[in-house]
Amino acid sequence: MQGLRERKRAATRLAISNVATRMFEQRGFEQVTVAEIAAAAEVSVKTVFNYFGSKEELFFDREEELLAGILSTLRERGPRVSPTAAMRPLLLDRPLPLVDCDWSDLRTALYEHVRAFVACEQASPALSARRLMIAQAWSGPLGREAGSAAWAAMFIAVLGLRHEVFGGALLEQRSPATVERRVRASVGDALDALERAFPG
Repeated sequence: MQGLRERKRAATRLAISNVATRMFEQRGFEQVTVAEIAAAAEVSVKTVFNYFGSKEELFFDREEELLAGILSTLRERGPRVSPTAAMRPLLLDRPLPLVDCDWSDLRTALYEHVRAFVACEQASPALSARRLMIAQAWSGPLGREAGSAAWAAMFIAVLGLRHEVFGGALLEQRSPATVERRVRASVGDALDALERAFPG
């Protein structure tokens, strides 16, 4: 259980991140400065950098949480469950992996929120570069947990495909049902191929 100090730190971090994300989505990533984020969050610039190493980290603030969740899922899978089978529910059964929501939630305000987030990322070369760096950084831990560097490399490609299909459908303003159908079809096929290549 977290102590009071840890809970307060987590709350401050989340508050800063939420302010930053809202500003990025409204004005564009490159157009927002850390000083402006600090002022809007009513903290100092130093405080922002106490929680986030860079402006890009403010945008991808769930990177460590997502990786930890994926590694935990791999670690806790049953002895007869392949790494790909363990990942399938995370990638297919909800719009946002490891977030407590399901596909029906895309019929709410979540749709526009996620669409704005995707649009902001796609408009920023810095964020696109950061996503590639994240993928590279994930390769080693995923490979060690799954027992195969090759599997990890291919799984990261599947994650990239999912991001492209999901984000593309949102930017085209397709219906929630169409977004889900495209993800399940494209990513499901990719996972099937990965399972065939690494059945164990």
